[in-house]
Amino acid sequence: MDKLNNKPVIIIGGAGHGCIIEACIKDNRKRYNDFEWDIAGFCNDYDQYVDGYPVLGKLSDIPSLIDNGYYFAWGIHLIGRNLKTASIFESLNIPDERWATIIHRSAFIDDSVVLEPGTFVMYNAYIAPRTHIGKCTMIKANTNIGHDVNIGAISHIAMGATIVSCVDIGYCSDVAVSSTILANNKIGDYAMLGASSLATHDIPDYEIHVGTPAKFLKRMRED
Repeated sequence: MDKLNNKPVIIIGGAGHGCIIEACIKDNRKRYNDFEWDIAGFCNDYDQYVDGYPVLGKLSDIPSLIDNGYYFAWGIHLIGRNLKTASIFESLNIPDERWATIIHRSAFIDDSVVLEPGTFVMYNAYIAPRTHIGKCTMIKANTNIGHDVNIGAISHIAMGATIVSCVDIGYCSDVAVSSTILANNKIGDYAMLGASSLATHDIPDYEIHVGTPAKFLKRMRED
């Protein structure tokens, strides 16, 4: 096997976020002749197959899958249960060099952008200069991320979201579908901006804000 192509990747997750990663890899191969990643299957605790691909083990089997030479894509984000998401992620202890950084060929990413291991960037995303994306964060389709933005690890930027310049987003946080964060604001750790909402102010750790302008709705579940 070519060391640069057809690297076997296991998608951790199922038919939600996991299948979006699957679709990205397949489209890159089909339309762009990008054969860096080859889907070996999925890993989760519930299924035998996902989209016709075998589930190659449970989360507890990941150490043996590492030993067998697989790479991994992070496809779990439990909306509204961000602390549970983080707990699952932290329990896996997958080395950085085994996280697959997967980028759809239609995305624009400035050369100065830093993508930490395991970042996923989907179709038609735009990421402006000097932005930093944390480990295993998911950037979904048609997102716009301005310059000098910092996004923490295992966060989730959903379809159509816009993040204006000089924004900080914390660890395992959410920017939901079609929402916007104005410049110079901060989204805390385990925090969420709800769908179609406009953040004109900081959102503290563990808080969910919704609306236009966004206002406090409730605290994030901590179980």
